[in-house]
Amino acid sequence: YTQWVRSFSCTGGNEHIPGIAKEKGLKTMVGAWISNDKQRNEREIEALVKLAKEGLVDMAAVGNEVLQRNELTEQEVIGYLKRVRALLPKNIPLGYVDAYYHFLEKPALAQACDVVFINCYPFWEGAGNDHALHYMQHMYELTKRVANGKKVVITETGWPSKGQPVQEAQPSAENAMKYFINTQHWAKGENVELFYFSSFDESWKVHHEGETGTQWGLWDKNEKQKYV
Repeated sequence: YTQWVRSFSCTGGNEHIPGIAKEKGLKTMVGAWISNDKQRNEREIEALVKLAKEGLVDMAAVGNEVLQRNELTEQEVIGYLKRVRALLPKNIPLGYVDAYYHFLEKPALAQACDVVFINCYPFWEGAGNDHALHYMQHMYELTKRVANGKKVVITETGWPSKGQPVQEAQPSAENAMKYFINTQHWAKGENVELFYFSSFDESWKVHHEGETGTQWGLWDKNEKQKYV
């Protein structure tokens, strides 16, 4: 069903994902989880560099929505990027992942990346399903303007099948499937690299985002396809 697998951490068992993916013939976007836990950050970076030197990393990411969570400053994130860039094999592109608007507000962040990784969620910004694709395209085009010719990869976008609406954005199976199909057609037609969020429903997110947060998968929590 897919050509790539994205991982978010290189510790706690996640370090095994890239090797398994390679055994299955998949490419990997491997992320080091960066937060305000400086000791863990060092373990994550060390593990990411090790995986990269073993040939298991096609694209590398340092941090996911760290600025969104307000855990580190922009300069701290850039500092980690520069450190990891010096340690990684030169052929592996490196970037940082966050909501698209952080790159619009902080152009130095894009400059510190080889490739700009953006999360784009029309749903969370209250866009109705009928114009959600155009909304996401606008997010992408705005980011391209500040990327200065660097590749922009959409690292997350999706739509929930159940839960609470956000303004005009309505969760439903029909809307989730429509958004999936529309984004796939657009990405293939425009040669845009895109990771769809998510493969599986994540029941543990009920504590963070309510029912809505648990219902983004194309498969349910029991690995059954939701849209057959």
